[in-house]
Amino acid sequence: MTTKLQRSKRRLLFGFGISLLILIGSSILSYYSIMQLLDSQNWVSHTAQVESGLQNMVSRMKDAETGQRGFLLSGEDVFLEPYTNAEEDVRIILNELQLLTSDNQQQQNDFPLMEKMVREKFSVIEKTITDRKRGIPPSVNTLYRGKSIMDSIRVLTKTMVAREKKLMINRDAKMNMFVRYTPIVIGIAALISLLITLIFYFKIDSEVKASFQLQLALEEQQRKTERQIEVIGNVAEKIAGGDYKVRIQESDLE
Repeated sequence: MTTKLQRSKRRLLFGFGISLLILIGSSILSYYSIMQLLDSQNWVSHTAQVESGLQNMVSRMKDAETGQRGFLLSGEDVFLEPYTNAEEDVRIILNELQLLTSDNQQQQNDFPLMEKMVREKFSVIEKTITDRKRGIPPSVNTLYRGKSIMDSIRVLTKTMVAREKKLMINRDAKMNMFVRYTPIVIGIAALISLLITLIFYFKIDSEVKASFQLQLALEEQQRKTERQIEVIGNVAEKIAGGDYKVRIQESDLE
């Protein structure tokens, strides 16, 4: 009896252990999926920051060009206001972008070229402004060179933005895979866990009922045995008292 109870207890613990492991596994998967979702949201924000930074850089350089054109046409210093501090602003933006994309080696490889072109562009702008102040008209070649550099900066900027967006798309695809399959896996895990629990429950319930029936049968058998011993004892006393006619009836033993 004790052995059966111990066996039932081991089965119960085994079933509970499996169900617990499945639930822990599904919980870990849920946690990982949530982390992937949060990570994806962070990367969306990261991509937006990089794109915004690159656009701000180009915008400040366009401001510098606007100031340059106004001054070349009028010779009035008031038109240089958009140009003032533009180079320093662009340098700060580039430093921030370089830190922001420190995890992306491809982006990092492009910054030396971007910085070089920015320096060349501002060098051309500064030369034309200085020449204008001296009364020297800017050469067509110098203006074309400035335009060519700015076009190259725009192309590289678009390339860097596209690279960030592509990276975000790849990360989103990975995140979407987890979002799509995690509920399915968790649902299956929950069903398996429930099924295992039910199987072990009915198995143990069946064993408990069988043990209970056996216990009742043993108790009934014990009562019959005690009754038989009592009847035999009474008959033995009567015989010992000289009553040799006494007999044990079959019904007395039931």
